Amino acid sequence: MSSLALVTVLAAVMWAAAAGWRAAVVTGGSMRPGIQPGDVVVTVPAHHPGIGSVVTYRKPGRPMLHRIVGVDARGRLVTKGDANTVADAAPVPRDAVTGVARWRIPYAARPALWGTVAPAGLCLAWWVRSRRSGRRPS
Repeated sequence: MSSLALVTVLAAVMWAAAAGWRAAVVTGGSMRPGIQPGDVVVTVPAHHPGIGSVVTYRKPGRPMLHRIVGVDARGRLVTKGDANTVADAAPVPRDAVTGVARWRIPYAARPALWGTVAPAGLCLAWWVRSRRSGRRPS
């Protein structure tokens, strides 16, 4: 990669960050099939998200990425994961919204998820194997 290309890419990333663009790794499956675990979603600042917008918002304990499906009588946003059958129990205050999804980069963070899933899978495989062999884990 030439120096000019590297400087251009770095300048674009710095500009995007200064403009409030963020990248989020999707870890859950509530937005399937359109957004998969391991995808990276790029968000831009949310000024006036409307019904149908996919937004990121702060929920105690973790960030969320869901679609706005309505607005309640108090002006709070009703959200729902595309794969969920019902809307989220708690409406989201507008000031909790941190961004609106603009781009999806499929599978970009899938290797990062392997680091969290693989140890659990290995533990489960070891436990199943020990149960089948008649030995109990000590």
